[in-house]
Amino acid sequence: MCRILIITGGEVNIASSLQYTNQKKYNKIIAVDGGLDAACKMGITPHIIIGDFDTVNTALLDEYEKNGSVLERLNPIKDETDTEAAYLMAKKLGASEIDILGGVGSRFDHTYANMFLLKRGIRDGIKVYIITKLCRITAVTGDLRLCRDDMYGKYISLIQFDGSAEGVTLKGFVYNLENFDFDTDKTYRLGVSNELAGREAFIRIDRGCMLLIETKEDKIEGDTKA
Repeated sequence: MCRILIITGGEVNIASSLQYTNQKKYNKIIAVDGGLDAACKMGITPHIIIGDFDTVNTALLDEYEKNGSVLERLNPIKDETDTEAAYLMAKKLGASEIDILGGVGSRFDHTYANMFLLKRGIRDGIKVYIITKLCRITAVTGDLRLCRDDMYGKYISLIQFDGSAEGVTLKGFVYNLENFDFDTDKTYRLGVSNELAGREAFIRIDRGCMLLIETKEDKIEGDTKA
């Protein structure tokens, strides 16, 4: 498995991010523009720093370049966002799994655009996660089994994404479903805030894509933002 960490320019909770990443081993770490500040606060030296560098501290950038980080300067006039460019680089590096820190924040346009990277990961055969202080978000289709021991948080929400999700079956949850259609006009909200009834649960989606959002309510000690 090739696992790659992307630290981008949204909100990064330092304590919870360290708690998560310290349990993982990454083949490569990519910092995206202003996400370099979060990497610095986490004590992480990225292998690659990518962006048009309009939001990064120049002195910090120079320091990391001297310490061996490879800089990939992007033309500010481009079609993809900096985070998408980092995703494409991770794909080129052979990623089979990507964790994204800073994928959500006050710029809702960037937040929403990043959700489509989760769906693109399905097409590219890459498991992509966006990690926040309280949530882990990914896109799912087809069949999936969840295990309580592997979950990020106790609450599970399944929300159809980029169209309807049809033939959805949930087993082993507090609220189960059988061959249910999530319609974007009427039933989109019914997948919010479910829980596993036991140790394992099963999801089947016959057609369409859903966002799987695992949420916890724990407060993290040393709660600071980059």
